[in-house]
Amino acid sequence: MFHTIGSLGCPYTCNFCIDSVVPHQPLGLDLIKSDLKFLLGKFKKPNIGWHDPNFGVRFDECMGAIEDVAPPGSFNFFAESSLSILTEPHLKTMQKNGFKAVLPGIESWYGMGDKSRSGKLMGMEKVQKVSDHVNLVLSYIPYIQTNFVVGLDTDEGPDPFELTKLFVDLAPGAFPVVSVLQAFGQAAPLNLEYQSAGRVLPFPFHFLNNYHVMNVMPRNYEWPEFYDRLLDMQSYIFSWRAIRRRLVAARGARPVWLPLLNVIRARCSEGVGRIRHYTKLRELLDTDPQVQQFWAGETTEIPEFLTDWIKKDIGVFWDWLPEGALYHDPNAYLKTSSELRQVEDGVAASG
Repeated sequence: MFHTIGSLGCPYTCNFCIDSVVPHQPLGLDLIKSDLKFLLGKFKKPNIGWHDPNFGVRFDECMGAIEDVAPPGSFNFFAESSLSILTEPHLKTMQKNGFKAVLPGIESWYGMGDKSRSGKLMGMEKVQKVSDHVNLVLSYIPYIQTNFVVGLDTDEGPDPFELTKLFVDLAPGAFPVVSVLQAFGQAAPLNLEYQSAGRVLPFPFHFLNNYHVMNVMPRNYEWPEFYDRLLDMQSYIFSWRAIRRRLVAARGARPVWLPLLNVIRARCSEGVGRIRHYTKLRELLDTDPQVQQFWAGETTEIPEFLTDWIKKDIGVFWDWLPEGALYHDPNAYLKTSSELRQVEDGVAASG
């Protein structure tokens, strides 16, 4: 798999996302063409993943550049895009040009409707509309990964989790990937709100990867309930029943290894591994005082559960970590912003 990029930033404004404050900036078409020509000159039908935060915003120009380089079917393409771009006319063009997988962000059943072409629809109505659209995508492109975020302030009660389980039933060919909400330093303005409310926990950087832990205390859940619901949903997504239905839905897909990718992902660290991790964490939330106090924000002392995990992951490199490497100030963004405002106010007052 080779990787290229056609644009930076994103036209959408999901307030939790690191790309939300970066304006969409397409790269030059000549650069795209030269990259594709180079790969085509070295490999027969190369597999190419687009690293754009949202591929195809300037759809006709992107497709025109691809078609200028080589005849349709010369590449296998994989791209992160959005359902708002994946209209049926666009899907026909993408199918012709060798797109084999797309990764749209659905994010939430209670917001971000612009990305999913669901407008102001929420809850059950959004699930139905998105499911129909995902099934349409699969009639043209053999693989789709749908991306969700749980733990947003709009989430409350069982519905965000139960609706995702319903989506799995209505769109059985999709591979759902669920991320937990995380605040990455100064990456998104919303992080200032979380820090102002004292909701960001000082997990070591090792765990800030969208699935190991949620470093923002949820607004509408206690931790045990949150992880109970998350664990139940993940177990449903990666059950053998769901895996079988994905295989059936992908029957006849090309390349032939695409359907098997769903099975491999479900049975490795991405599926079963996460379930195993969440099960252990849920147990510790009941039995380990260190974990209970840290997750409640009552202490900044890193629990042994986490330090032992890091030691296991990095092995001999543990001895090379400098003193204090596991610690950071989770409110540094807020403090920096406050200091900057004070300087600006001082400059304005003196002027």
